[in-house]
Amino acid sequence: MDLIRSFAILFVISGHFWLNTPFKNTIFEGTALFIQSIFRMFFGIGVPLFLLLTGYLNTNKTVSKRYYKGCIRVLVAYLFFSIITILFRKYYLHEDLSWLKWILKIFDFSAIPYAWYIEMWIGLFLLTPFLNMMYKAIPTQRQKQILILTLYVMTALPDLFNRYGLHLAPGFWASCYPLTFFFAGSYIHEYRPRVDSWKLWLIMLLLCMINPVFNVLFVHNHTLIQIAGGPWGVFGTVVAIAFFLLFYQTDFKSLVLRKSLTKISLLSLDMYLCCYIFDALVYPYFMERYFVNQSQFGIYFFIIVPILFAGSFVMAWAKDILFRWLKIA
Repeated sequence: MDLIRSFAILFVISGHFWLNTPFKNTIFEGTALFIQSIFRMFFGIGVPLFLLLTGYLNTNKTVSKRYYKGCIRVLVAYLFFSIITILFRKYYLHEDLSWLKWILKIFDFSAIPYAWYIEMWIGLFLLTPFLNMMYKAIPTQRQKQILILTLYVMTALPDLFNRYGLHLAPGFWASCYPLTFFFAGSYIHEYRPRVDSWKLWLIMLLLCMINPVFNVLFVHNHTLIQIAGGPWGVFGTVVAIAFFLLFYQTDFKSLVLRKSLTKISLLSLDMYLCCYIFDALVYPYFMERYFVNQSQFGIYFFIIVPILFAGSFVMAWAKDILFRWLKIA
């Protein structure tokens, strides 16, 4: 699980590459953009991996004081990094807002631009004991499969069919996709399915190639059309579950590797909360000096992402040391 959580935070940071570069506004053509579109789909599964882990690791959580106290650590971390981010945005980025508006941004989860995840997580955290009651009350494996399939249809199909002005599937429940991943994680925890590694890699590769292949064949002189949908869509959901199945039973004998993964895993939330600061520092620096076009700039992915990952890890580690010294949750 430490390995998957480490991959998840790496994928989240990697996925921001296409948010902070003009990929969406670039005409899709050439080998470089073809490869980038594959990477974009693949690295987009970071948040779904976190949600699968939530279902997998919390399947036995019940209503108790001890459980609800677990929320405090996350909220304290969110408040801490919100304050740090506000100071960064006000005094480094020179965003001119009153202190009252900055405080309100903490409550609407916009002080940290990536903090929508925390707003979503709070609801999922509060629901988890009751979702577990619901899941455990389902008597058969087949009925649990039907539940997950039903949620998949409700939350993933609209992402595929309700695009570009079309509305071909009921989309009201699409935003409930965290439940799809939560119950899928619970199911994997209970039944421990095994699939051949080569099949999982093949599934992921084929699904990640849908967007670029479709655009090469049918779209010309246009930006990339997202025919395959997003990370929690019809294909993204399958890619995330396939990746989870590929690694969820992986173990390592190397003590150094195990300790490293455990440390990254424990700091992954804090890394998520502070990575915006490094995005806002690193991307403008590289874009101003090295950006010619999106095709050419793709190679800098392999320079920028390690810098962002290392910077976020160091800041998260520093916060952890500070909190331990102050004996804060």
